[in-house]
Amino acid sequence: MEKKLKQRRSGKLLGGVTGKGFLPGKTGNPNGRPRTRGLVNALRASVSDISPDGRSIEELLVAALIEEAFGGRNRMAALAYIFDRLEGRPSQQIEVADITRELREKTDEELRFYLEHNRWPTDNDSLSTENDTTL
Repeated sequence: MEKKLKQRRSGKLLGGVTGKGFLPGKTGNPNGRPRTRGLVNALRASVSDISPDGRSIEELLVAALIEEAFGGRNRMAALAYIFDRLEGRPSQQIEVADITRELREKTDEELRFYLEHNRWPTDNDSLSTENDTTL
């Protein structure tokens, strides 16, 4: 009942003329477009096909990759791809610095120097202690 009063006051019907259309804050397709695996399935099916020379398409692809690794223009990329598939990609480490800890360890003079010069002070730089106010 309250919904109808709101609609009358605003002069606009929620859900369109019939009241069954899109409502504010609601999407018309809540699940989105369905995912398909058509291309992947077609590739898998065609890889198992047999070529005129009796080898499978899969064998031909592997042979082409090996030829590229030994004599093609993209040797290093082909070799890297082969080793990634055989041995697995090497683990990669990402180092993340704890900047907040580093900033807490800085003195007010060092922070002030950084703000003025856009770099941290070195041993050669003299830090002024005239204004000892905090930032």
